[in-house]
Amino acid sequence: MKSGTVSTVAATCALALCPSPAWAQEPQLHVNPRWKQCSIQLDSSLTQGAWHQFTEEAALVAYFRPLADARPMGAGTFELSILQGTTRIDDAEAAWNDTFVHPDSAHWLFEGSGLSFPSLRFRAGVTDRLDVGAYFTRNPNANYGFYGGQVQYNVVHDARRNWDASARVSFVSLYGPEDVDLTVYGLDLLASKRVPVLSRRASVSPYAGVSTFLSRSHEKSAAVTLADEDVLGVQAMVGAVAQISVARLAVEHSFATVSTTTLKLGVGF
Repeated sequence: MKSGTVSTVAATCALALCPSPAWAQEPQLHVNPRWKQCSIQLDSSLTQGAWHQFTEEAALVAYFRPLADARPMGAGTFELSILQGTTRIDDAEAAWNDTFVHPDSAHWLFEGSGLSFPSLRFRAGVTDRLDVGAYFTRNPNANYGFYGGQVQYNVVHDARRNWDASARVSFVSLYGPEDVDLTVYGLDLLASKRVPVLSRRASVSPYAGVSTFLSRSHEKSAAVTLADEDVLGVQAMVGAVAQISVARLAVEHSFATVSTTTLKLGVGF
């Protein structure tokens, strides 16, 4: 093989393995200084495929996760908690870049490995088997928030072995943006075992479960014309709740199209 041919082949391989900077450029952020933080506003470049992806991944970001085991709370008991979830989305993808605007051209949706999402949760025991919950979050420097509700019913309660199994149904709704309606419906099945630690006032309850969800989106923007999306999805969860007197500490990891790790700090009364 002639040396010129060898050089050409080597150059072609180098280009294939190491794309030029032009091919690897980061997407251009859409800017709107109306809000101090990144806010939901659809761009005219948003495609149906990216809208479908946003509908699925936004559901996983906002999903109602109470970080609670399957054991019923008990009638007349309450819990107030703060949660922080981190979902490992890619904010450079069109599903997120073309659905959000930023206060300046260098302000990305998040820093680090995922989108962090704080929220407040309230739970109450209604009967010996039935618990209800509420969910609220709002970014005061952006244009969006979420609210939701949940009902958990204890199916199996083995007091002798400390095993429980429960089913939960939930919904979460987006509010605030002029461009987007988004609602997420969920069904969870989970099982847990309570393990006393040191005394009867302290325990650890590991749990595992599976969820199926329906995420429904509707755009109301003049910038695009996109069909509504109804996306079905599944996720698995593993977690643990530590109870020390009135304090509640919990961690959960959810496995799905994009994974989520959530932490909880709460108090029961």
